[in-house]
Amino acid sequence: MHLLSWLKNNLELQFEILLLEDGPLKRDFEQLGKTHLLNDLYIKPTYLNRIKKKLLGTTIQDEYKRIVGAFFINGFHLVYGNTIAALPWLKLFKEEHAAKTICCIHELQYALNYFFDNAYLEQNLKRVDIIIAVSKAVKENLINKLNIPEKKIQLHYEFIDTGNQPSINSTSKPDLALMPGEWVIGTGGAPSWRKGTDLLIPLVQSLIKGYPDFKFKVVWLGADAENNLVKQLMHDAEKCGIADKIICLPYKADPINYISLFDVFVLLSREDPFPLIVLEAAFLYKPIIAFENSGGIPEFIEHGAGMLAPYLDTSEIARKVYQLSRDNERKDKIGQKAHELVITKYSSDIIAPEIYRTISSLLTKC
Repeated sequence: MHLLSWLKNNLELQFEILLLEDGPLKRDFEQLGKTHLLNDLYIKPTYLNRIKKKLLGTTIQDEYKRIVGAFFINGFHLVYGNTIAALPWLKLFKEEHAAKTICCIHELQYALNYFFDNAYLEQNLKRVDIIIAVSKAVKENLINKLNIPEKKIQLHYEFIDTGNQPSINSTSKPDLALMPGEWVIGTGGAPSWRKGTDLLIPLVQSLIKGYPDFKFKVVWLGADAENNLVKQLMHDAEKCGIADKIICLPYKADPINYISLFDVFVLLSREDPFPLIVLEAAFLYKPIIAFENSGGIPEFIEHGAGMLAPYLDTSEIARKVYQLSRDNERKDKIGQKAHELVITKYSSDIIAPEIYRTISSLLTKC
């Protein structure tokens, strides 16, 4: 969305958007350009259509080809797939219409294999004209695990629109029922094993045991109470007697207002390419703490934007959180550096023109 917004505001480039699934951002995409929802493009399963399908022997693959062909009636020259989940569609656009294709990979190995096995990934990514990796970790994984030629991959980091971030509503800040002097340790993302949801309780236990005088709350933004993992998390938290230390918040339309309340942002992910919520927290001057060997964020932190702990070492995460809580000068210095990095390296105005140059290099060959 940040990329399309920049393209719309800065260039005379015509594009349409194909959403593979519906979701809460659909209306925002529709504000940027003509937007299609995949489910709406299928031939509706009426009685007559079912008979035609049976008589003609058409398959779901034929239906996919029909949808792809409908786009090329409009004369598209290039297809940009913004996730590995788009790979089967890039494959069809390439095979059926010789389209130029770009695949932007926001996934590391565990997430890649959630969608496809390595044989499929290797075979079909090599057919894509250009692959965009959103961090060095993603690029190295593509080369080392999937044998993708380095010359096919371009590194363009994730980014946010720093010039159009929502303003913090100081008059109606969320009420998290915090006690005076409590530190707010923020984290976020859709709960999952990959995001380290199960590591939250060990972190809280390490903080309580190691630093009994430390007053704190941990806030997980994006953890809906109806999510099964969240239910399991809070079940265990109750039994451990630490449920009062954890606040789970569902998806928010105004996340900036919540992130602004954090004192530090802790990324518990086992694997994360380069999550945008970290950039949003850093933009708001929040120091970042994460695990080593956990994806792309160590590449951000190594420039002075935070601190790293050994992989899955929650006691070391706890120690670093406590250190920052007792050293406001250091906390502010790291937060300032995090903010400056987002502005100078991970902003739409920096990365989006680089991606457009990549797009343009293929368009000139059409």
